[in-house]
Amino acid sequence: MLFKTSKTRKQIAIFGGSFSPPHVGHTALCKWLFSRGRVDELWIVPCYKHPLGKELLPFEHRLAMCRLAFYKLKLPIRVLDVEEKLGGVSYSLRTIEFLKQNSPDCRFQFITGDDIHEQTNEWRGFDKIRELVEIVRVPRGPNSPIPDVSSTEIRRRILAHESFSDLVEPEVAVYIVTKGLFR
Repeated sequence: MLFKTSKTRKQIAIFGGSFSPPHVGHTALCKWLFSRGRVDELWIVPCYKHPLGKELLPFEHRLAMCRLAFYKLKLPIRVLDVEEKLGGVSYSLRTIEFLKQNSPDCRFQFITGDDIHEQTNEWRGFDKIRELVEIVRVPRGPNSPIPDVSSTEIRRRILAHESFSDLVEPEVAVYIVTKGLFR
């Protein structure tokens, strides 16, 4: 078994994404999930190679930034490099099947934003994903408890030499600056 878990069925939420970079919307989402009381652990799964061909920073930078952003929350969160280990294009279905196979004593939820549901026809096997896990739709927009922050906007600001530190955790801002990322 890849991931050790207890004999009781833990409720695990899987939160995947490009995390290029992880931002305060992502960390607020984590806090929101735990505030609902339906999650024992949250597994953050950075995408290794984007299935729609989106250019990403090298995986090791995105993984490091996720660890900086999420571990500081002091919540039961794991940042997994599972998609790097699986290699190739990152498909949520493949990742979910792998996690379920290697953690059979867990019950899984899959976290998606409300906006993603317009794109599910582009996903590989989204109907099968629905069969395997509970889908948790996170509200986005003006009526959401989650700040409406975009990694695209953060990257734009960095490239334009504008302030961006209010949109990411301080440790992530330092990492971005010291590594010269997104320039």
